Amino acid sequence: MPGNRPPPTSAGSLWRTVLKTLCTVGLTALLISLLREGLSLLPWVDRKTGQHVGASVLQVLAADGNASQQQMIAAGLMVLCFLLAIVLVRWGERLLDRRY
Repeated sequence: MPGNRPPPTSAGSLWRTVLKTLCTVGLTALLISLLREGLSLLPWVDRKTGQHVGASVLQVLAADGNASQQQMIAAGLMVLCFLLAIVLVRWGERLLDRRY
C-alpha cells in the first residue's frame, strides 16, 4: 500500500532524481539511434514491398535540401524521442513502485 510507505529522505530523493535523469538521457540517445537505423532501412522496405512509402518519408525529411527545415525536422524528432523517453521512464518508475 502506498500510504504505509515512509517518506523518502533527501539523499534518496536526490539519488532517484539523478538515476531518472540518467535513464532519460540514455533512453533518448537509444531512441534517436533506433530512429536513425530505422530510417536507413526504409529503402530496403521499399524494395521488398514494391511500395514507395519509405522514399516519401525520406523525401519529406530531406525538406528539398533546405538546411534550416532539415534542422527543424531533426530537432523535432529529437524532442519527440525525449518526450517518449520521459513517458517510458515514468512508466517504468510506476511499475517499479508497484512491485517494491
